[in-house]
Amino acid sequence: MDFGQLVDFIENRMHMSHVYQPLLIRSLVAAGGTATLRQLALSFLVEDESQILFYEDRIRKMPARILKKHGVIKEHGDLISLAVGPLDYGQRSKIRELCERKLQAFLQQRGLDAWASRMIETDPVPPALRYQALMRSGGRCVLCGATKEDATLHVDHILPRSRGGKNTIDNLQVLCANCNEAKSNRDTTDLRAGPLVAETATDPGCPFCGPDLRSKAVARGELCFAVAHPRSPVAGHLLVVPFRHAPDFLALTADERRDCEDLLRVLGNESRSSDEGIKGFTVLAGGGGEGSLGTAHTHIHLIPERDGSELTAVVQGAGGARA
Repeated sequence: MDFGQLVDFIENRMHMSHVYQPLLIRSLVAAGGTATLRQLALSFLVEDESQILFYEDRIRKMPARILKKHGVIKEHGDLISLAVGPLDYGQRSKIRELCERKLQAFLQQRGLDAWASRMIETDPVPPALRYQALMRSGGRCVLCGATKEDATLHVDHILPRSRGGKNTIDNLQVLCANCNEAKSNRDTTDLRAGPLVAETATDPGCPFCGPDLRSKAVARGELCFAVAHPRSPVAGHLLVVPFRHAPDFLALTADERRDCEDLLRVLGNESRSSDEGIKGFTVLAGGGGEGSLGTAHTHIHLIPERDGSELTAVVQGAGGARA
């Protein structure tokens, strides 16, 4: 490959799922064209802001707190200093030697487990499995609901790799960085919701939970169903309703949201195929109060748009109330 071909690859043919490709090329250029894996890893580390933030937090919460308690260090905002007075060359050498001995003895005893909380996965999740896990979770943390806009998302092994867990889709779940750090490798809880939970959490007084409305379903997913809106003036106005009685869309699990969104896509495509006048759809999540449908059970409106007046017609048809 010559210079022009390299430029063409970077500008036109490099497809990225992470920062690694351009970072590797840039690091090699900075090293004169050749570098060891160790040198490249160190150059990546300098660029990884998440690692820096992690160790800032770790230093503040662990060694700094303990050493300050023992009077070894002093803190002044973000500045940390030894409490002992200025050291001469011999004293500095002695302290470095003693700390090095402590480090080596600890590492000989613990090995790489000493860095277990930040060990890089030596057998990482393949891109295809990562994609499946993210799609299944709806791009959200299955524990707190955070998206990639809120936090870094990790594809987590339910049974950790360090305890024999496999790189299979059944052993993967999506957690944000905060939830995953809290979980560590001590917890093997499967945080993904299943159909049994969704089907059994119902409210006897809710029309969406009762058999009458569910018997009129025009389509069903694993965790949700769809019915025609009972009072809408807009032809083809559908409701997608999770089986589980949840107060609003944000209370749904990642699997429930994914299943609702999948059913919305299927219904939207079918509606377009059968009605050429449909130019698009308005999708609205209802819930958080009884509204015009007389239930706090969350639901999602799929409203076909033909001439742009449909949403106004729906609101007016509901007496100006929430649908």
